Amino acid sequence: MKDGAGMASVALWRSLIARRFDPLPDSLIPALQYVQQRSGFLPGEALTAVAQHLRIPEAKVFGVASFYSLFRLKPRGRNQITVCRGTACHVQGSARLLEKLEKMLGTKAGGTTADKRFSLDTVGCLGACALAIPIVINGNVYGRQTTASAKRLVKRILTAAPGTEKARAAGKAGKQE
Repeated sequence: MKDGAGMASVALWRSLIARRFDPLPDSLIPALQYVQQRSGFLPGEALTAVAQHLRIPEAKVFGVASFYSLFRLKPRGRNQITVCRGTACHVQGSARLLEKLEKMLGTKAGGTTADKRFSLDTVGCLGACALAIPIVINGNVYGRQTTASAKRLVKRILTAAPGTEKARAAGKAGKQE
């Protein structure tokens, strides 16, 4: 059973969803996309609201939300780091690079740092095998990374104040690494 604040949040989400979607089960994925677009992830209260509005079991809503990799059940960090784990990158040492990033950031792959500055993920292949080991930071691809060069990229972001020109320059400067 949800507490009073949770119930109010469910009601708010249900109201927002009802304005955009007919109460039809076919609206499940678009409704989840809408919620994630608004909040950056899928809060539990929103999942409950989607289930109520679409008149489908919460278990089905959660099943769809947890099945598709495009949906996130937890908040993400302001900076997204993705490490390629494909065969070419594995041979070049991506496991070691990932381990160093996990240690530096204090979170495992799939996690977000406590201060919400970074989320660290892996991908099976980026399709940039000639750049082994590429990492992606906030949508920018940085090829031929070593543990030292990846560490420098992260340190640039850490030392730059979020949202400043210095932070944007830190992200772009790493492309020359």
